[in-house]
Amino acid sequence: MPVAASRTPSAAMSETLAKRDPAIDGWDTEVIAEQVNAELKVIGGFLAHPDEIDIEQVNALTADGFSCTPLRPTDLEPIPGIKSPTVLRPAWEADQALPTHRLKTGATPSGASPESRAVEGLAAALGDLAAPFEPGADVRVKFKIIGVKAEAASPLQNDLIETEAHYFAVGHSSRGLVQQNANWHCVWTRADPQARPLLKSIQVTDYEEIIGPERGGAIFADCTTAVLGANPSFHEQLLPGLNHWRARLQASLGVDLFGYQGLAIGDVNGDGLDDLFLCQPGGLPNRLYVQNEDGTATDMSAAAGVDLLDRSSAALLIDLDNDGDQDLVVMAYDSVLIYSNDGAGRFSSAAEVAHSSSSSMAAADYDLDGDLDLYLCGYSAPTGRDNTPIPYHDANNGLPNRLLRNDGGWRFTDVTASSGLEVNNRRYSFAASWEDYDNDGDADLYVANDFGRNNLYRNDGGVFTDVAPVAGVEDISAGMGVTWGDYNNDGLMDIYVSNMFSSAGNRVSYQRQFRPGDDDATRALFQRHARGNSLFANLGDGTFRDVSTDAGVTMGRWAWGSRFLDINNDGLQDILVANGYITNEDTGDL
Repeated sequence: MPVAASRTPSAAMSETLAKRDPAIDGWDTEVIAEQVNAELKVIGGFLAHPDEIDIEQVNALTADGFSCTPLRPTDLEPIPGIKSPTVLRPAWEADQALPTHRLKTGATPSGASPESRAVEGLAAALGDLAAPFEPGADVRVKFKIIGVKAEAASPLQNDLIETEAHYFAVGHSSRGLVQQNANWHCVWTRADPQARPLLKSIQVTDYEEIIGPERGGAIFADCTTAVLGANPSFHEQLLPGLNHWRARLQASLGVDLFGYQGLAIGDVNGDGLDDLFLCQPGGLPNRLYVQNEDGTATDMSAAAGVDLLDRSSAALLIDLDNDGDQDLVVMAYDSVLIYSNDGAGRFSSAAEVAHSSSSSMAAADYDLDGDLDLYLCGYSAPTGRDNTPIPYHDANNGLPNRLLRNDGGWRFTDVTASSGLEVNNRRYSFAASWEDYDNDGDADLYVANDFGRNNLYRNDGGVFTDVAPVAGVEDISAGMGVTWGDYNNDGLMDIYVSNMFSSAGNRVSYQRQFRPGDDDATRALFQRHARGNSLFANLGDGTFRDVSTDAGVTMGRWAWGSRFLDINNDGLQDILVANGYITNEDTGDL
């Protein structure tokens, strides 16, 4: 039987496939980034196994006349006032935060200038950098290239390439867990575009070293199994993961790829102990784990009447009827489900409000009438032709957010338009948080948007005005979460916004060929989109100052939710950032 000839891809498909290869697509700087990343991985291997550093291997990395600053500064000093962990920085960086972006800003890097060290000097510098780690320790090393600048070669000289990279390493030492963060400015040379880049110099522009608790101690310990492990539902439903269930449940039930399921914590039975409600994908029961006196938790989902099979994305445990117990609000796929608590941790359906494609919600008494109201975030665009964010970096075509006023008796009225919250209300919202930032006695609202400008709705007697532009907190980026806290102890609430940090975005968006038809202002928005998280200091006059870079808090990786909290009990608000994205085993099928 003859074998059918393979179909030739269409012109459009061929163009799309070609763009997967930066060499074909004309992105020489991305080709360089891949080449340089391969060389930095070799250096990472040396650091992970310093006893195996070979001069000949190091020599193969470097060009004639190589020079570098110390990779681990010799004048490290502890930052005063920090109880735990210990943070060391060089004296020349005492008043400077991580990271700087020299390739983009033109700023002069801190610290010493590169000095001639030759190959032996680089080997010694690598050994010094690895010195804090115990011999044979499992040291993990990672580089992220955030900037590339290449000069065209003349007929008489080699290409010169400058790169900026974040360096991270973590491993055990005799003093405890050690983490190193640094910025490396590297200059490379190559004989031709196909040749291996060789290092001309390394300049460390930022460095800090964190020493955690001694071996055996930890700031946090994973107690998940200890708390939940006695429940069959933990082993049978929670541990297998999304890929397991996506292969076993119908897609129509709502087992999505991204795992957009939240949780809520509250005391459901009035015993003074916090309990845990977990949202689940469609087809898997939502779970309520009630805490016992010994710190374990028992699955009471069915007994409490909350083992819902609806696809759920968010939940709140709050007192909606002012009877002193925690009621339950669950964000399901096409509605908000509201349950009344009988005071002993048993729930009954009290209300249901239609609402589609939501990501999260937040509660506050916005109108000061004595009961809690609900703000519901909307996300996906309406079905139809325009169902993607338009424009990508400044979209306003998503589903609307809604404010539900609590009128008592389990009745809720949509007051989005009459309260002023319909303005700028279709920006693919991921999270919202209430706080009285202007200290006038009512709750204001910040909304983090994934594909558009963020909102700060100032509350004036129950009527809202979006003041984000004039307050300086629009934060055009991929907004995932928001938290309020007084990080500088000045009595004013500051804002921390979780966004996506993108090393590729930082590289690409500063190249001349990136969106050449756009003006500088539009290109700056895309560059800002890749920068990462944002910290805004409340100035007390209705405006905020962006202190993100100065405070060193932009690099939260692919950040989701964040929280201000005092981790080390020193009276200062620290920031905990949840980050990451989809991970999976490589099946080799593509």
